[in-house]
Amino acid sequence: MLRFALFCLFSVVSTWSWSQSPLVISTHPIYLIAKEITRGIEEPQLLLENQSGHDVQLTPAHRKAIQDASLVIWLGKAHEAPLASLLHNNAKAISILDSQIVTILPRRSTRGVAQANTVDSHVWLDPNNAVRIGFFIAALRSQQHPENKAKYWLNARNFAQKMLLASQNYERKSALPYWSYHDAYQYLERALNLKFAGALTDDPHIAATVSQLKYLNDHRPNQRMCLLAEGNANQNQYRMLNPVIFQRVDESLNSDTDFVEAWKKLASQTSTCVLNASQ
Repeated sequence: MLRFALFCLFSVVSTWSWSQSPLVISTHPIYLIAKEITRGIEEPQLLLENQSGHDVQLTPAHRKAIQDASLVIWLGKAHEAPLASLLHNNAKAISILDSQIVTILPRRSTRGVAQANTVDSHVWLDPNNAVRIGFFIAALRSQQHPENKAKYWLNARNFAQKMLLASQNYERKSALPYWSYHDAYQYLERALNLKFAGALTDDPHIAATVSQLKYLNDHRPNQRMCLLAEGNANQNQYRMLNPVIFQRVDESLNSDTDFVEAWKKLASQTSTCVLNASQ
């Protein structure tokens, strides 16, 4: 995987500026990983501060940040479609989803059916993907600043060790079912041994339909279910799903400053919710 990453870098290297221009990261969870890799060397710049990749409001400041950067790392069009016009053909920009360094899963319907030719872009929630992204950033930045290569790679190894250690605490004999407000936690399922039993809605900004709530009720695998909910979800709207354990979570990690600690918090919240629901 890393050989491919370096190949990608070398293919565009002749067009890049090798100055001390900033490393710009599009979205918050990848920015948190980048902070780990560049610790003690440089401070990456977050492009979409207080914005999700789906709801981008571009300003002149965003365009200037991209123009001034020596490297822009973004997830890709599937997650940040509004950025595609600026970054898709930009020689300084590298898309993680297009890089072939991460495992990518298809989106699923609210009833758990995989949808062909789609991308579930929440790849950072898979611990192995997070580690690969870390090494990818180290490889790219080391080529731009070879004087710091040893530090980048040491940081990447330290991050990998912490991340993989954190993910080894959730072994169970059988997978536990859960519901989600929208299907954003697929990449957590292997690490936490979870089984997706359905989502309320395809779009976190749109409330669930009565027919979907009825479907979930009619097909509930346990009498009591864990429901992973967005911050704006209102549990009073879903009383017909009771009994449920209503757990607020944030897959974008927007309120956190440390990736591993943020992942551990999300994993703990999720695991506790499904365990309590199964009792």
